[in-house]
Amino acid sequence: MPNVVATYKKYREKGFEIVGISLDEDKQAMKKYTKENGMTWAQYFDGLGWKNKLAVKYGVRGIPAMWLVDKKGNLRSTSARGSSLAKQIENLLAE
Repeated sequence: MPNVVATYKKYREKGFEIVGISLDEDKQAMKKYTKENGMTWAQYFDGLGWKNKLAVKYGVRGIPAMWLVDKKGNLRSTSARGSSLAKQIENLLAE
């Protein structure tokens, strides 16, 4: 998570945005975790855990699941992790 937080801080002003899909069932626990880890982006929470409506709709089967969507709404990567995250974001923002 520290890499994602740092990348978000670096590229947010350039148009990078994150929407988290929380698979937690306890909203207070989710809020505590996101605050403690500096996750300031929006979190979709419905309290359904692994039956979360968006997770089910998009086939999320493991966490973390990191998907990059371009400015046109096209899915561009499902492997945006680690050191490749920043490079992939740079490439998409340059388009």
